[in-house]
Amino acid sequence: MRPIGARAHAGVRAFATQLQRSAHATVGRTVRKPVAGFPVTQAVAPFRTGVNQVMAVRFMSAIPSPGEKPSIEYAKDAPRDYEDLPNEVLLVYCAQGDHQAHRERLIRNIMDVDQLDWDSAQPKLDEIEAANKAHMWFFTLPYKVGIFTSVTAGLISFPMVFHLDTALWFNEHYVTTEVAAPEDLETWLEVGSWTWAWNEPVMGQLSFFLLALQFARNQMVNQKFRPYTERLLEYRANRLCTQFPQYSEMILSDFARSDEFSGGAPKLGRKSEAENKSNSAAAGGAV
Repeated sequence: MRPIGARAHAGVRAFATQLQRSAHATVGRTVRKPVAGFPVTQAVAPFRTGVNQVMAVRFMSAIPSPGEKPSIEYAKDAPRDYEDLPNEVLLVYCAQGDHQAHRERLIRNIMDVDQLDWDSAQPKLDEIEAANKAHMWFFTLPYKVGIFTSVTAGLISFPMVFHLDTALWFNEHYVTTEVAAPEDLETWLEVGSWTWAWNEPVMGQLSFFLLALQFARNQMVNQKFRPYTERLLEYRANRLCTQFPQYSEMILSDFARSDEFSGGAPKLGRKSEAENKSNSAAAGGAV
């Protein structure tokens, strides 16, 4: 029996042969090719189908055999950026929650609706991104307060438990319990053993309260009640669709939900022609 890699390669070769035969049989047809998420009908020239299939055969024929290294021609055809991906592959990334894929998908929707090329669609995309992040500093205040409070409380807990001077001051003003004998406060571990008598109830109660809140949130999810984050994401998606009704509601909604609340991930992909010219001019001036 042949190895699995050899059998798979043979299957690809057989499929390429069958596709090549189909290419010659379909030359001259007119194809209507809808793409999911893009309400556009592409008018295809009579010979377009056959040419595309022949190109696909050429690409698959360049696939290296088992044990071979990729050729230069095969490496040149490899997509390097999100804008190099075909629509079908891009949708796979979108289904996995990749924000850069949602971003590229929205660019293509802008290109379709506004009849712009890729570079000319960037300003409109920047406008949509800015609208999606508007007022998020206010809506994310609960998260920021939670981060600040939890980090501060965690750091304060160390001197409250193990630092003798801090423990003595706190005990004098708030606890007023009997101080341990000096010989029982000689090390930081002995100090912690003494202060734990009043720190344990506070920390234990707070831990149980947070555990109860987490349990309540899980039950909300089980009952299809939307927690704050889900409501915020839905609000952003609805707001963006209302502000830009000319674009696909599904594409805008997916983009709004996957986008960050503030700042943003670096924009991956090929630079626009204007950016390339600007960089070239700057490099020339530096020289």
